[in-house]
Amino acid sequence: MAHADDAIKAWVSAVPKKNADGNVIEWTCEYSYTKGDHSHTFRKSEKIDTPSKAPGSYTKAELLTLMNKDHWDDMFNKKYASWTATPVVETVDSSFDVSTLSDS
Repeated sequence: MAHADDAIKAWVSAVPKKNADGNVIEWTCEYSYTKGDHSHTFRKSEKIDTPSKAPGSYTKAELLTLMNKDHWDDMFNKKYASWTATPVVETVDSSFDVSTLSDS
């Protein structure tokens, strides 16, 4: 199961920009994912090529499709995996003696 599948998802905002006819010419949306202590909010603006609908005529599903929710799911999966990964252990050997190396 992908991390985005069981994350809590919530709308933060959906802000329409309208033309003189009241039809949406652009949406700016924010949508959040939370899983355990990890959360991320995605923000995207998308222009409408052929404005023909008022803001209230859209559905949440249409907005998620317009914003490419599948990409957001994929990005959250990657971010969550990174957040929860075991950190790489790095050590510094301050006592290394460079004079022990060959000259060539």
